[in-house]
Amino acid sequence: MKEPKDKRTKAYKEWKASQPSEEQLEDAAENITKGLGDMVASVTEALGITQCEPCKKRQDKLNEIGNNIDYFFKKHQPNAFTAIDIIEWDYFRNNNSENITSDEKKLIVRLVRDILNMSIKPCKTCGNSNWIKYIKWINTAYEQNNQ
Repeated sequence: MKEPKDKRTKAYKEWKASQPSEEQLEDAAENITKGLGDMVASVTEALGITQCEPCKKRQDKLNEIGNNIDYFFKKHQPNAFTAIDIIEWDYFRNNNSENITSDEKKLIVRLVRDILNMSIKPCKTCGNSNWIKYIKWINTAYEQNNQ
C-alpha cells in the first residue's frame, strides 16, 4: 500500500501503524549483514540439509574470512591519506560517540571511496554494524599509512 498523502486521514494512520519501527529495520539490516558462512548455512538449512560438525567449522571459517580486515587489505592496497584526511580522521577517532552523525557518515563514505577505492552509499536503515566495519577498515588503512 502506498503512503497516503494526507496525514490526517484514517488511511494514513493505518498505513503508519503497518510500517516497521526503526528498531525492526535495524534488526533486519543486522540480519542481512551476516557473514558469508552464516549465509551459506541459511541456504543449506532452507534446502533441508542439516549441519554436521565439519559444516559448522566451515561456516566459522567462512565468517572469519569474510570479516577479516587483514584478508581484505592483502587483496586491496589502500590509497594514501591526504593531510586533510588525517586531520578529519584524527578528529573523528578522538571525538567518536556511540551514535554516528550524518556528517560523520559522509566522512566515512568519502574515505571508503577515496582511500579504499570502494563505492558505498549511506543507508538510513543500516545498523551500526556496517558503520563499525567501515570504521575498522579505515582505521587499518590509517595505521598502515602512519607506519
